[in-house]
Amino acid sequence: MNAGNRWAAFALENLHMAEAAQKLGLWNQVCLQAQEAAVKSFKAFLSERHRPIPQVRHLTELLAICVEANPELAQLEDSCYGLEKYLVPLTYPDAVPTGQVNSLPSEKDASQALATLAALREALQLI
Repeated sequence: MNAGNRWAAFALENLHMAEAAQKLGLWNQVCLQAQEAAVKSFKAFLSERHRPIPQVRHLTELLAICVEANPELAQLEDSCYGLEKYLVPLTYPDAVPTGQVNSLPSEKDASQALATLAALREALQLI
């Protein structure tokens, strides 16, 4: 299995975990796993094009690098911002601002995160 396939396989595992979390009503985990799947999907895209894989987890940074390989991917910018907001607050519970504990992801947010991930994977031709 080449490096691109490994990145894609790990991204698919994150997607499956997000779907499993959705069935359990774990909205935080759906969003976090969707964000992680997006990161690995971008890295699979880069690997398949023999580009260096940066040691970053921020979707907007990864997107900028991917756009160099395919300018059409610039259309994913809003999607990246949508998923990016889940990285830190859902990874570290003490990173959620005190007054915003009730603003953690809802079922609607989780569904939107999965839909965004599906669109991103389709654009990257990873479906």
